[in-house]
Amino acid sequence: MINVIYGWVQNLVCFYIFLTVILHLLPGKHYQKYVRFFSGMLLMILVFSPLLALLEKEEVLLQRIGQAEFFQDLDNLKLDTANLKEEQKKRYLQEYEQAVGVDVSRMAESRQLLVKQVEVHLSEDYQVESIAMEISAPGEGGSLLHKVSYEDDSQEYPEVYRLKQELMEFYQMEEEQIALRVD
Repeated sequence: MINVIYGWVQNLVCFYIFLTVILHLLPGKHYQKYVRFFSGMLLMILVFSPLLALLEKEEVLLQRIGQAEFFQDLDNLKLDTANLKEEQKKRYLQEYEQAVGVDVSRMAESRQLLVKQVEVHLSEDYQVESIAMEISAPGEGGSLLHKVSYEDDSQEYPEVYRLKQELMEFYQMEEEQIALRVD
C-alpha cells in the first residue's frame, strides 16, 4: 500500500516538473491556455486514478475525458478555420490592391506619364478607398510635366488633372481620396 502511495506521489511530482518545463518552453502565451487545459485533464486522471481504480469507475472517467477532448479539438478546429478565412481574405485583399495598382498605372501610362510608385487601399468589401501615386512625365533629361498658370496665380498639371478626373469617374471616388504627386 505504501508503494502505491509512493508511486502516486512520484507521478504527481514528475507531472508538475514536466508541466513547468513545457510552460517555460512555449514560444508565446497564446498556447498556454491549451497546455493548461490538457494538463488539467491529466492532473485529474493522476489524482483520481487510484481512487477510481478502487471504486472501479476508471473507465467512465476515461470515457468522459475522451469526450471532453473531442469537443475541445472541435473548438480548436473551428478557431483554426476562422483564422484561415481571415488570412485568406487578407491575401485576396492584397492581391486585389496590387491588381488595381497595375490598372491605375496603365491608365497613367496611357497618358504618357511615368509611374514611380502607386499605392491603393481597399475596404473590407473590396471598394477602392484611396489611391496615392507618384508620377512624372517622360522627356529629355527626365524633365517634369509642364505646369499651366491661371489668372489667380494657381498652377496645375493638365494631364495629371485629367488622370485624376478619370480615376474619380472610373472608381467612383471623391477628389480627396486620390493623391497624385508630381516628382
